[in-house]
Order: sequence, then structure tokens, then C-alpha cells
Amino acid sequence: MLSRNASRIRIVQAAASIRICHLRYISAITNSSPSAGLTSGGNFPIINTILEDLKQKRHEPEYPSIHSKTFSEINPKDFENISDDLRVEKAWSSDYDPVTRSPLAKDVSHLSSLLDGLLSSGNFDRAFRVLTSIYPLLSNHDSFVDSVNRYIEQWSVQESVSIQEVELFLKDIQRKYNIYLNDRTYAIVLSKYMSSNGSYISYLNKFSNQTKQKIFSHVEILGIDELSRIFEDPSITEKCVPIDLIETYREVNRTSVDAEREEAERPQYFEGGNKEEAPIIEKDATNLLPVDSFGLKVIRHTLLGLKDQGGSIEIEKFLENIESDLKTHLLHNTSNIKKDYFEFYKSLKTSEQQRAFNKGLDLFNEGRQRQLEIRGVDGAREKWKHEFDLMQKRGTVNLSKGLNAQLYQWYKDLLPLVQAEVEKCKLLLGEIESDQILSKDDIKTNKDREHYAPYFVLVPPEKMCVISILELVKLNSTGGIVNGMRTARALLSVGRAIELEYKSQSLLQSDRKRFSKKLKTTKQWKQMLRRKNPSSALEDSEWTHSVQAKLGGALIRPLISVAKVPVYGTNPTTGEKVTGIQSAFHHTYQYLNGQKLGVLKIHKNVSDQLGGNKFSNSVQPQLLPMLVPPQRWEGYNRGGYLYTPSNIVRVKDSPETLAYLRAASKRGTLDDVYDGLNVLGETAWTVNRELFDVISHHWNTGEEFLDIPPVTKDAELPDAPPVDAEPKVKLDYQRKMKVLLNEVASIKSQRCDMNYKLEIARGFIGERIFFPHNVDFRGRAYPISPHFNHLGNDLTRSLFLFWEGKELGEVGLRWLKIQLANVYGVDKAPFDERVEFVEKNLENVFESATNPYKPNSWWHKAEKPWQALGVCFELNKAYKLDDPTKFVSHIPIHQDGTCNGLQHYAALGGDFEGAKQVNLVPADRPQDVYKYVASLVQKRVDEEADSGNKYAVFLKDKINRKVVKQTVMTNVYGVTFVGASAQIKKQIDHYFPKDGEEDPSEYARYLTLHVFASIRELFEGAHHIQDWLGEAAKRISKSVRMEEKPGDVKVNHLSSVIWTTPIGLPCVQPYRIPKTQLIKTKLQDISITDPLGINQVDPRKQQIAFPPNFVHSLDATHMLMTSKACGEAGLSFAAVHDSYWTHARDVETMNAEIRNQFVKLHSSNLVQQLKEEFEARYNNFLQVIHVPVDHPVVKEVKDIRRSIVQKIKRALTIGDEIHLEKQRRIMLASNNPEAVEEGKNMETTISVTEKYDLYSVAIGTTGFPVLVPLKFPDIPERGGFDVETVKQSPYFFS
Repeated sequence: MLSRNASRIRIVQAAASIRICHLRYISAITNSSPSAGLTSGGNFPIINTILEDLKQKRHEPEYPSIHSKTFSEINPKDFENISDDLRVEKAWSSDYDPVTRSPLAKDVSHLSSLLDGLLSSGNFDRAFRVLTSIYPLLSNHDSFVDSVNRYIEQWSVQESVSIQEVELFLKDIQRKYNIYLNDRTYAIVLSKYMSSNGSYISYLNKFSNQTKQKIFSHVEILGIDELSRIFEDPSITEKCVPIDLIETYREVNRTSVDAEREEAERPQYFEGGNKEEAPIIEKDATNLLPVDSFGLKVIRHTLLGLKDQGGSIEIEKFLENIESDLKTHLLHNTSNIKKDYFEFYKSLKTSEQQRAFNKGLDLFNEGRQRQLEIRGVDGAREKWKHEFDLMQKRGTVNLSKGLNAQLYQWYKDLLPLVQAEVEKCKLLLGEIESDQILSKDDIKTNKDREHYAPYFVLVPPEKMCVISILELVKLNSTGGIVNGMRTARALLSVGRAIELEYKSQSLLQSDRKRFSKKLKTTKQWKQMLRRKNPSSALEDSEWTHSVQAKLGGALIRPLISVAKVPVYGTNPTTGEKVTGIQSAFHHTYQYLNGQKLGVLKIHKNVSDQLGGNKFSNSVQPQLLPMLVPPQRWEGYNRGGYLYTPSNIVRVKDSPETLAYLRAASKRGTLDDVYDGLNVLGETAWTVNRELFDVISHHWNTGEEFLDIPPVTKDAELPDAPPVDAEPKVKLDYQRKMKVLLNEVASIKSQRCDMNYKLEIARGFIGERIFFPHNVDFRGRAYPISPHFNHLGNDLTRSLFLFWEGKELGEVGLRWLKIQLANVYGVDKAPFDERVEFVEKNLENVFESATNPYKPNSWWHKAEKPWQALGVCFELNKAYKLDDPTKFVSHIPIHQDGTCNGLQHYAALGGDFEGAKQVNLVPADRPQDVYKYVASLVQKRVDEEADSGNKYAVFLKDKINRKVVKQTVMTNVYGVTFVGASAQIKKQIDHYFPKDGEEDPSEYARYLTLHVFASIRELFEGAHHIQDWLGEAAKRISKSVRMEEKPGDVKVNHLSSVIWTTPIGLPCVQPYRIPKTQLIKTKLQDISITDPLGINQVDPRKQQIAFPPNFVHSLDATHMLMTSKACGEAGLSFAAVHDSYWTHARDVETMNAEIRNQFVKLHSSNLVQQLKEEFEARYNNFLQVIHVPVDHPVVKEVKDIRRSIVQKIKRALTIGDEIHLEKQRRIMLASNNPEAVEEGKNMETTISVTEKYDLYSVAIGTTGFPVLVPLKFPDIPERGGFDVETVKQSPYFFS
């Protein structure tokens, strides 16, 4: 990964290259002298008018910048005279796509988030000023009603506001701004009518049945109870009711046969207000004390289906603990009692019992999930307090021995400071009155406070304190900082976490109206709970980086001042023990990769505890695994967590990607993406307790074991050389110091990260968990939960089991053995040999499972030892049965692609030999492409060794699979020659003595040349496609749209490379040259990027990244297609990119779908389709190319330039040339025959290039620059490989 400094150098170089091109182009234009004519003769009034316009000097309209203003500086009058030109939306990258951006988007976003904050804090006067400031900035004034709705939704619920005032307000808004109200507005007014006991039916009767349906669909505004009141009125018929509320309507009115039957079958204890308890399962034990809760009644009723033999006592124990579990946070509980629902589930005898239990568990977990997402911060605080109180009861609070108690002490000390800051913010906002006279310093402080005050009051101080502490603890040893973190990252992380907490609270608030005792059936109860419409307030009001940073600074600065750590030492003179207090955090600066960075350092004692051998429950309770199935994806921002807003594509500072997603969602082209992700999200998991116990055992020793890092002490540093030492000695010392410190930092960072994962795993033992997924901009799927998921390393993956179990059968037992061979490292042999390997080692398997703690155990030697141990446990239990095929298995079986990127390239290029080496062709044994490439390299090196090449002579007996593997794997993903050389150097370094004269880098570069040549020889067609993709991206990123204004002397490269995957996902490369802004915070000034700025694309990144990104989008498409197909086939399915997982007995079904979907994907010519999409999207784009100065087109272009300069009486600019060509094309497309005729006769500097093939004579940047229409090269010819043969290849995925 490039350092930030190296990235900056490349950006500067790219910018310099662009400037040189501009200067050459301008020079070529201005050095022309007046001479020839613009047209071929005649009288052309339209052309003359166009030229006359060019004479006029244009001034860009100006308007006051808003995005940096505070709430007190917002004045609607400042924006009244904004011109229409400033508001016109422009295409992001191409007019081909219905995706536009507003030039004022940054200002609108700032005002929207400010409006949201002021409304939530009840500051309606200031909010109204912001509201009326938004209107002049909108390019589409119809969207203003969304902002109006946000305002009245908050304002109208005030008891002091009457329904008459609300209606008068809306009339004034309509009159002043000429807007149309929508169904959400009507729902808000209807809700006010009902809360005011107004004549709501009369109000409703103004609307048509269709409009009533739309009004009733806003359940989050009206609430189920209010809807029930409406449905009781005889004037409201089924024709007025949305389809998904028909059942609720019928229940209220008892009008349908179905409802009557349901009423007859419904137990009386479900009746509203009925105190009768749900019956319990008969047993000898004393009956449970009932809990008066409708939700618990539903759960009891559901679990009555488990009355079958043998399960009653366990079920009663489960029911007995429902109430206590609902009140105890999953991770931050204080009871230390962990219930294992998975073990109970496995003990159930029949599939009917298990289905009933899952149904009841889902209902039970709905409340716990709400607590997990919303009350997680409170749970963490209670955990800290519990440990602190226990210490106090014992008579001492030894903070050095209890991290949680220490965190609670920080919390107690920080809370008064944050509460005081909240009061100051409220005073500033005018929420509380004061007669205090402010000093000059206070006024200056308040000016800075105005930036974050509207947001600082939105989350309770108690939660903000806990979030700030948890975020800093989580960031320890990140970003290359030993025992600390980058200040900018800390500030933004705390600010983002506060925003996330606020939005979660808002979702919960809107969700409360969905709960009602009038919903009698389980189906309806769950349906209403899950049914969500994303609030436009949450969608459009993202907090800016500036707000996040200032908010973070306002919280971290006081935390630094109060967070203390007890330290202990010995007086060197007296020998007495001495105690003291030191700061837990301190702010400083350090250099990293040549760049001065502000950093927050954490005291060594705290850092040691975070990476120690005890779990501390210091987990940030946001974005954890879910206890219930996620919301199904039904829109680009509708899906995933219940109370935490998510987008289907994870993007960082790329509003263009979101704009394309929003457009695709409206067109309905994302359904296949939704379906694939929903299958992944609905796969139920649990934590493997057996593996966790073994891992915990070794973790708690603090010693290194396999990939568990040890508890680190301070590095033993060598003595510093004397002051007068030789420079080489000093340099060697500095290098050794750097290596030692980096090693310690790396180990500590790994241990902290693993500690975090294991803390979460421990909390979810015995639970049924789910992972909502979304995708990156290429379509690759990832769990949204970032800290603990099955995408981790060997240890992390070993901790996961499928919740559902399936009997092995003969086929499943065979695949279980193959899985063990694969993770052990015997994955290059035929399947029969893999099975044979395991059967020969069954005694070792059983020994590993029964005595996993034995030193030097067989399982330790596996390539992936933790996963191998998991399979050993499974096989051991299976063989304890009389018939091992009857064993119910829960472990996922993996099927992995063979260098999956090369598989896709081989299919794209039709390379038969390449396809053979990556197992697209049927074979008796799996092919090893890395070994084959190594053999090709060996052949080349041997030939050169015979001729005496010193590099070849040295390396000829050192080439093997391992040396070339990483380079072969990454070559398809765009690894550079420098990167590949570093990879190979790492593999051959050990052949060179440290103090030797030979430089291993030279040998690595030599070998890299042969590795690249061998790969190209094997995958010739694939590399032709890779070259085509790179060239296409280069032309797009250097292209110019016909949007340059007359007089512009510089072209703007604003078009990203954009393509659509075969399942409809728009992929937008987000690489642009960033613009930064300096933000002043209470801790330090930080430089952050401006995501909403209109930045030029980074041509180099766009070109280099496109080939690997395109292939990544194909492997992502293949996975999502397979996911959907496996879901339809009833399989549990999971994936880690090109590794697909399912139950052992279902592997062959999954394998068939993997192959079917790959063939389906590659049955059409994907590269040809891509070219056609590019030609449509980038039609009418231009590009500057350089041609030889003696080419005929040069004279023609110069003549036209002279003619134009003579007529407009000023220097000609590139903007003028583009403007003239644009006008010519407008005339050619006109319905006016005279205009078309003039267009045909008009010659521009661009039109005269169309008769030449100038791309074939282009000579880099040394010739004469001309603007030409953008064209794409012909696609390479495909080879003869038939993709259908993949269906018969047993080792394609294996």
C-alpha cells in the first residue's frame, strides 16, 4: 500500500502532467494568426451569432458560500437572488446516465443536517430560518416539500401547536413557494388531527382512495393504534387500505371470513386487556411467575408447540429466563450467566420442534436486538459500574487491576464536563435563558462552539461519554501508531459514532408507533416491526466531516484532561513503594513516512491491559452480529440492521456512487443484488464453543501459540552508539530500532484486535446470529459487522458454525473428510487421495479432538490448524455413532476457486491452456497454476544460465511454486513491476547474507521479468483483454465533456470509469484528486478531504485500477448469482469472495450451481457488451491527443483557429473550441432544415479530425495537440475455449 507521502507525490506529478498538456495546447492555439475561414463560404446567420457571442466576456455569477457558516450566520435573505444558472444540475460523469449533481449540493447538505439537528433539539425558530434558506439552493423545487415535512413532523407534535396553526403554516408555505404537498404531509396533518381530537375523518374524506392508501402507508407517522381508530370508522373501506395493511384492517373490523376464522382459533389470552396468561407446558416443576407482556405471551404461545416428550423442563428454563435476558445486555451483562440456546436447540428431537423453537427465539430476540443496537452504550456503562461497585464493596478500588472499573472512573469524571458543555450549547442555541454577560474570550469560544452546538445536544451526555471512551479504546495501536492513534482519525471516529447513535435513536423513536397491543397475531406483529420507510431526514442529512471533527474535539479534549492511570514504582533511595497518577492519553506529534502527524498516545498500562490475557468487555456496541434475520434489502438504503441506517454499497466520500445507486434503485435494476445479499444475511450462525474454549485456554496463558500473538513487553533496545560514532553505525542503529519497535507495535496491534474479536465471540456463544451484508463499489460482499465475522483469518473462521444442522449421509461424510484435507494442506491432490489421507489419520483426528491441549498435537501441523481442529471435533462426534453418516453436522464446508481472477480472465479471453491450468477444463487431478508458471520460469532461467547469465546461474535451483505464487495471484489484479519485485525479493531474501555484497533486489527484478513474461505466455488472450481495459480507462479518464464554457483555458477531466455488472449494479470508480480543507478543532487543526467538492479524476488510478476492479466485479457477480440460486434451492450459503460455503451434504448441489452460474455469466461476450456500454455512456466526449506536426490535420486545425481568432478579435481558448463543436452538433440534431444545413457547412477544429484515424498516429505528448472525438479500440479476439466445459470440471471450485 502506498504511503500518504508517495500518494501525494504521484498526485502532484499527475497534476503537473495535466498542466503541461494544457500549456502546450494553449500555446498551439494562441500562436496561430488570423487567416482562413470558419466555413466553406456563404451566408450563415446562426454561425455568425455564435461567433458574436464568443466576443462577449462572461462572468460567473457569485453567491455566498454556506457550508462553512454556523447556525447563527444563516440568513435567508442572502440567498434570495441566486441565479437559475447556479442551480442547474449537471451530470456526474455522463449525460447518458440519469444521474445528476447540484453545484450547491455541499451547501444543501450542510443546511439539511443543521435543520435536522435544530429540529431534534426543539429550536424551531432557528430551524425555520434554515428551512427557508434551503429553498433558493434547490435545483428541483419540488423536493422542498421533503424539508417542509421534516419541519412540521417535529413542530406539529408540540402541545402548544394547534392543528389550525399547522394548516395555516402549510398554506403560507404553499403560497410563498408554490409547492405541492404530498402524502407524507397529509399523514403528518392527519396525525395532528387525531392527537388534537379533531375531525380527522372529515379531513380524510377530502382525498381519493388511492391517496388514502398512500397516507396510511406512513405507519411510522400515524402508528398502529391511530390506524386502528381510523379503520374502525365505517366510511373507511378496504379500497382505501394498502395491501400490506389489509389484515390489520380486517382484524379491526372483523369483516372477512378469514378474520372470523382467525378470531375463533385465537386463544383468549391474546385479547386486548385480557389478564389471562398463556398456558404453560405441563410438568412437575413449579409453574413460572407470569410476565405481563404481550410479546412474552406470543413467545409462550409459539413455544407450546414443543410439548413433545423430553423437552418440557428445558423449555421452562428457557421461558424462566426470558425476562432477565431482555433486561441484560448481551455483551455487557453483569450476571456472568450465559444461556446456551444452541445446545438446547440441538437437543430437540424433531424438525417441527426446531422450527417452533426458532420461531419463538426470533420473537424473543426482537426485543434483545433492539436493546443490542440501541442500549448497547448503556450496557457498557452498567458493566463498568458493576465492576467498580464490586471493588468498592471489597473495600478498595484498584484501578490497575480492572480496566472496566478504570473506564467507569473516567466516565464519572468526564460526565460533569460534558454536561456543562451541553448546557453552554443550549444557552447558545437559546434553549435556556441567562443574564450572564460574556467576556471577549467567552464570545470567541462561543463562535467556535456554534459549529457543533446544534449536534452536541442531540445525544444524552451519558452516552456521549461512553462512546468517546470506547472509540479511543478501540483505536489503540492503529494507523501505524504504537500505543496510540492518529488524532484526525480519533476526532472523526468519535464524531461519526455520535452521529450513528443519534440516527439509531431517531429510528427507534419512529419505530415506537409500530408496536401495539391491537396487533393480535405473531405474523402481523413481526410484519409491522420489520416494515420501515427510511426517513428522508436521515437519508439527506449526513453530518459533514467538519462537524464530526469539531464534535470529536469537544469530547476528546475534556477526556484527555480527566482520564488518569495509577502508576506504581519504588523509591530508589529508600526502597519504599510509591504511587502516583498519570494521564491516560496525551496529545503529541510524530513523523510517519516523512509526514508530521498529530497523534493521541495511550498510557502503556492501559495499552497493556487492552492487549493482555483477560477479556475486558471494552467492546463498542455498534454494528455487532444480529440476533434476528436482518431487514431484507429492498432499496439502496433499506436493509440490514433494524435501527442502524446502512447503504447497500459501502462508500467513503463518494456521493457519485450513491447518486448512481439511487437512480438504479428507482429503475428497479438491483433486484438480483438484493436477492443475493438477502440469502447471505439470512444464513443463521452460532459460535463454536469447543473451539472458543481451546482458543481461550491458550489466550489466557499470554504466550504465543500458532497465530495467537503473545502479551508484549517493552522492546529490549540495543545501547545507543556514542555521539562520535560513524554515520553508518548510527544509521544501522536507527534501522534496528525501527525494526524492533515495529515488531512490538505489530504484535500489540494484533493482540488488541484479536482480543476485540474474542470478546464479541464470547458474548454470542449459544446465540443464533446473523450477518447483514452489503457490497463495495465493485459488488464484492462483506458483512456490515466489521469486528467479528467469517471473513477473518483461520482462527476467526474456526469459530463459526451453521445454526441449522444437516445429517451427513454418505456424500456429506466424504466432503467432511475432504474439508479436513483441504485445511490441513492436502488440497492439490485428487479427491480420493484427500479422503484417503484423512482415513489414514483417523486416530490422529480422534486424538486431536479428545485431547486438543496436548503439546505438538497432529492438528498443530495443519496449514489452517484452527479450522482443522474444528473438523476433528466434528468427525470425532460422527464416528462415535454406530453410523457416522447419521451425524447432524453444523460445520461449513468450503469450495474455493483456483486463482479466481485468472479463471474469469481465461473465460473472457478464451485461453484454452490458461483455462486448463486454472481448472476450467475437466482433468483427473487438480491443476496447479502456480507450479506451472514456476516451470515456465524455470525453463527460461535455465536457458539463460547456460549462456552464463549470473542472475540465472544463481537462481536456477531456487525457483519453486512458493516464489512465484503471490505474483501470479496478484498479477491479474494489477500488481506493478515494483510491487511484484518486492514480493519475489521477500521469497529469495534468505539466500543472501545480510552483510553480503550482492543486492537481492537486482535478482528479484530479474526474476520478476521472467514471471511476468511466463504469465503473459500462458494467458495471452487474458493479457490482451487486460491491456484493452487499461487503454479504455485511460481514454475515459483523459476525456473532456462538451460542458466547457467559452473562454475556459483549461480542460476538466471529470468523468469516472463507470460500468454496469451483468446483474445491474452500477460500478463507479471513486478515484479523484482530493481537495482538502483545514478544520480547526479544540485539540488541533486537521486537514480533511471534501467529499462533495467537484474534483477532477485521478487518471493514473482510474487506468491502473480498472482491469482488476472489472474482474472483481465479475467474481462478485458470480458469487451473488450463486448465492441467489443456492437460496432458491434451500441451502444455507455463505461466501468469502471466491470461497463458497454450505453444509457437507449439500456441497454437490452447491457445486452444480457454482458451475451453472459461471457458465451463465460468461455465455455472452462481456467485453463486447462493456465496449458498447462505454460507447453509449461516453458518446460525444472528446480527448486531447498529440499528432506529428507534419500530419495534414495540423494545417487544417491551424487554419480554422486563425479564422475564429480573426472573427472574435481575441485569443482562442480550448473552451471556445468545445463550445463551437457543441453548437455544430446541436444544429445537426435540429428539426430546422436551415440549421441542419448550416451545421453541415460549419467546420470546427474538432469536426475536421473525424476523417482521419488519429489514434493510430498519436505520439504521446510531444506532437501537436488536437481535440478529437473519443473512440475506443477494437476488442481482442477470443480464443477457442468453450465455457460450457466448466460444468464437467470437478476441480473448478474444490
